[in-house]
Amino acid sequence: MHRLSFATLLIWLSSALVMAPALAGQTPIRSKAELTRYLQHIPLNSSPLDRLSPGGRKRFLDQLDFGQQGLRGLALDDLDSELTHPQIMQLLALFGEEKSAPEGLTSAVQARRQRERALDAAAQGCAVESCPESDMERRYDELILQKSGTSMPDAERFALAGQRYDHLFGNYQTPDRLRSLSYTDLRLLKRAVENAVFYIPSPTHIAQLQMDLTEMQRRDMVEDKDYARLHQALIANRDFDTANALVRSHPGMGVDTVPAFHKPASLPREQPTALTVNARDDTMSRQAFDLSAPLRIVVVASCHFSQDAARAIEADAQLRPIFASDAIWLASQNEYFSSVADWNREFPDQPIHIAWQNSEWSMLDSWAMPTFYVFRHGRLVKKFSGWFDVKTLKHSLREAGVLH
Repeated sequence: MHRLSFATLLIWLSSALVMAPALAGQTPIRSKAELTRYLQHIPLNSSPLDRLSPGGRKRFLDQLDFGQQGLRGLALDDLDSELTHPQIMQLLALFGEEKSAPEGLTSAVQARRQRERALDAAAQGCAVESCPESDMERRYDELILQKSGTSMPDAERFALAGQRYDHLFGNYQTPDRLRSLSYTDLRLLKRAVENAVFYIPSPTHIAQLQMDLTEMQRRDMVEDKDYARLHQALIANRDFDTANALVRSHPGMGVDTVPAFHKPASLPREQPTALTVNARDDTMSRQAFDLSAPLRIVVVASCHFSQDAARAIEADAQLRPIFASDAIWLASQNEYFSSVADWNREFPDQPIHIAWQNSEWSMLDSWAMPTFYVFRHGRLVKKFSGWFDVKTLKHSLREAGVLH
């Protein structure tokens, strides 16, 4: 089961780990005990981990999640913010997870960020590798490493993430304070608000991210790609015009094209809504979904496990007509248009929609993927999560009275 997560921040993995080519003859690290032994015996400055800053190394290691079958999840944001793609590949080879490697930095951008760290260290009178953590980095550690209760409904969990950010960083978000921050702290503050806008893309948080980017631009610290998460936040907040203007200002972001939006004349107030994307003419429209029908199956989806479920349903003569007539495949408001277009090309009889706002779908307490919600006349009668096989799905649907 995949859980909604900060883009490139946290990746949940399948249990099948790939042997690392860079570690021929060496088994990938698959447990905390194996990681501890590795860290104890590897010579100083000879591990790919040593290319990370002290704070980045600590956060990456602290967020590794091992299960009985090996590595289940890892955070990629510090790697993506500090290392080049080849360096990331070498580091992830320790765990047999090269396939999860993000793009990383170009060598030129990495060199610029290393110069920024050197300037900050010189201002403090310490060596880059031995400077104490700043107040900003301690706050950033607290934001990223504090665990939220997994039993909490997603709406509450996301609201708590926004509140935690406000408590830790709200006082920093003024033009005067931004001008006084070091290069390193300013980058961490930007990453902190990017985390906030993923969970709560509110106008306040989006404005703070815009302000941080303005200060970074004043210092010549940004390139077009640094605006990509602002672009996604604007889309999640359904500010399509501003998102399109941002693309025109920063064409090198490499982001999805926003389909032309056909605004509806009116929508029923009492029904949740979602965006329907038409890949044929690159348009989208907002429509309401009536859950008061005799049967509605809402499937929170988009990940590859969800796609596996859709393929199996499409191939099953008993399930295919039920889902074609009564299912609503639904992605979170943060979903990318390109992913939806790809899905709809593969599954034209089971199109997926994007929640206009997750909050409209308050009857769904989890956006983990895939999660199945069975409604009868608007009342939730069954919820189950994960994709295993058709037999398990049919068993759950029988319990819900969908199959007999």
